[in-house]
Amino acid sequence: MSRRVYLDWHTCFREGTTSINDKKGRGRKKKVTPMLVANALENDKLLTVKPLETKFDVSYGTMQTIFMRVLK
Repeated sequence: MSRRVYLDWHTCFREGTTSINDKKGRGRKKKVTPMLVANALENDKLLTVKPLETKFDVSYGTMQTIFMRVLK
């Protein structure tokens, strides 16, 4: 555990936090699923990662990972 993480935890517990679980709703919500990508590719087989990234508003790496899962 890094010193920064330790200090963050220490501050939380000192302020009264008793839970070690993350709060609900943290993190980026998923806007795209492999099924959505598969459906988009069915409609247009010439789509590449970049246009899909723009269409679903996700990073290039995220779209590339999903794209590879869909194509296997």
